[in-house]
Amino acid sequence: MNVAPTIEVPDTKDIFRNAMRRMAASVSIVTAKFEGQKAGATVSSVTSVSFDPMSLLVCIHGQSRFHDIISKADRFCINLLKADQAELSNSFSRPASEQDLFSQGNWQEKNGHPFLMDAQANFFLVKKEAFVFGSHTIFIGEVSDVICADEVAPLVYMDGGYVTPQKNT
Repeated sequence: MNVAPTIEVPDTKDIFRNAMRRMAASVSIVTAKFEGQKAGATVSSVTSVSFDPMSLLVCIHGQSRFHDIISKADRFCINLLKADQAELSNSFSRPASEQDLFSQGNWQEKNGHPFLMDAQANFFLVKKEAFVFGSHTIFIGEVSDVICADEVAPLVYMDGGYVTPQKNT
């Protein structure tokens, strides 16, 4: 009697995870402040929503420490990082203490909310929508102000690490 060979079928989640590693994304630190407590988190899940009204979305894991603060805050800031800010990105991706995080980098406050003064760009947002999808909450904010650096040199994450994008000429 012939026995058919066993074929291992890869797990769809593993394939999805590997496929997502091929998607290059800019890196940002999202910050918010509620009742005097400021917090932030490193993300690569920022996307423009609309130009009219100017708006962005960010996805935050529902079990993260930052989720509680941004959920309660009425405003937040997306700080698009520069290529030389990988160490700061790493600090905000695994925070030991929220207050200690803001001792690193050139943090200022605008209208009472923290932003990284020397970021690639800062998007100041008024929270308009928040809804849960799976493990994350999608926060949509309307842009109230923007600061943009002259040089274009964003921090980019791909395949489990930071990469330096090269312009095609």
